[in-house]
Amino acid sequence: MLPDNWEIWLDVQISPIIAKWMAEDTGLNVKSSFALGFKSMTDQAIYQQAKVYGNVILISKDTDFVEIVNRLGSPPKLINLKIGNCDNRKLWQFLQKHIGTAIQMLLIADVNIVEIE
Repeated sequence: MLPDNWEIWLDVQISPIIAKWMAEDTGLNVKSSFALGFKSMTDQAIYQQAKVYGNVILISKDTDFVEIVNRLGSPPKLINLKIGNCDNRKLWQFLQKHIGTAIQMLLIADVNIVEIE
């Protein structure tokens, strides 16, 4: 699904448990912002770190990342989650349904952002 040299980084508003569940379920290299040490960084700073790394797909509920990627381009690629506040189980169930298709769209199609509703 995702080449070995790619990583998925979850934004700070997404619990680290989601990174754990996603990695266990998919076998992908998934990291939370907490594990990456990004807990207090701005969106712009996280974007710059991802740009330097290169092969990153950010997953966020934050519309600021949509604006940043639209303005500055990729890398990184972005999956923007259009789901309101919910508990971790509901968010994970939502992601499980859509994550494979969203990743494939980012890797195969000429798009930088996929929004999941």
